[in-house]
Amino acid sequence: MYFIYEKVSSVTPKITCLLFLLASYSASADESLLLSNSEALKDNQIKTETRVVEVISEDEFDDEVQELPSLMQKLQIEQAASRNPYVLLPHKPNYFLPLTYQRSPSNREVNRALSQFADEPLEVADGFDHPEAIFQLSLKYMLAENVLGPMSRIDLGYTNISYWQVYNGDISRPFRETNHEPEIMLTWGIRDYWVDMIRLSLNHQSNGQNSTLSRSWNRVIVDVTSVVDSGVVSMRAWWRIPEANSADPDDPSDDDNPDILEYMGYGELSYLKLMKKHQFEIRVRNNLNFDENRGAVTLGYTFPLTSRVKGYVQYFNGYGESLIDYDRYQERIGVGIKLSDWF
Repeated sequence: MYFIYEKVSSVTPKITCLLFLLASYSASADESLLLSNSEALKDNQIKTETRVVEVISEDEFDDEVQELPSLMQKLQIEQAASRNPYVLLPHKPNYFLPLTYQRSPSNREVNRALSQFADEPLEVADGFDHPEAIFQLSLKYMLAENVLGPMSRIDLGYTNISYWQVYNGDISRPFRETNHEPEIMLTWGIRDYWVDMIRLSLNHQSNGQNSTLSRSWNRVIVDVTSVVDSGVVSMRAWWRIPEANSADPDDPSDDDNPDILEYMGYGELSYLKLMKKHQFEIRVRNNLNFDENRGAVTLGYTFPLTSRVKGYVQYFNGYGESLIDYDRYQERIGVGIKLSDWF
């Protein structure tokens, strides 16, 4: 009996220990399972949580805006999306014209730049072609809202328009000209009997070049917009911030283009007409000088292609199509696609 007792007593602690370990493992497993379930539940709650976003009520728009559902919807979505710090919004239209034809391509500025390094004037053997591609990328980011009350905001915007000699293999298909346009804008949506929006902008435009190829100017722009019958009228006026009067290409502090207002004018009038899913646009500039009158007109027609992409036809006639040729008359027509529109 003693031997048996010793055997039993020696085994019992081992069995007890094993049972304790199993119980501990079971409790630990239950605890892990509970913790895992708790985390899964919390994760589920996060995933299924609905974010409440305040949008502009339809009652806050006047009758003319309510007659343009696409414009009203864009303003509502834009306000809601702009509160997300990771969102960049379309600013001006974003489009790509893979085929355009310009009537009078010019090598004037390239020849001037080459002649700086020679004792006599030089001319490029192979110049720019009539056909080229154009694309515009334009984005904005909201910095602050409700600065002047409801429907007012401050945005930082950037627009890039490039002229690409993509079909000109003889000179390695260069980008002939690229214009950069950063600006900071204070926009105020109001409900007046004829004004729907006022925007004040501090605007810089440059082609990013140096020496004789450099073009730039700084402006303060006031934009007054009114919604009319199935369309939008916008009147822009600008004041150029003064620079040095001389135009020395070797001095970066000098004015690259002292006579730019004589060609670009002091403002722009535009009208956008919405016809169901089609849109027609006209923009007009003029220097208001009857002795040496110069200006420009841009016509645009947008039509549906797919649910996300629109077809786009653009015609330009006048001065100031690009900064490098602001003082040259140009005529152009182009076709392509538009990724985002005014509304």
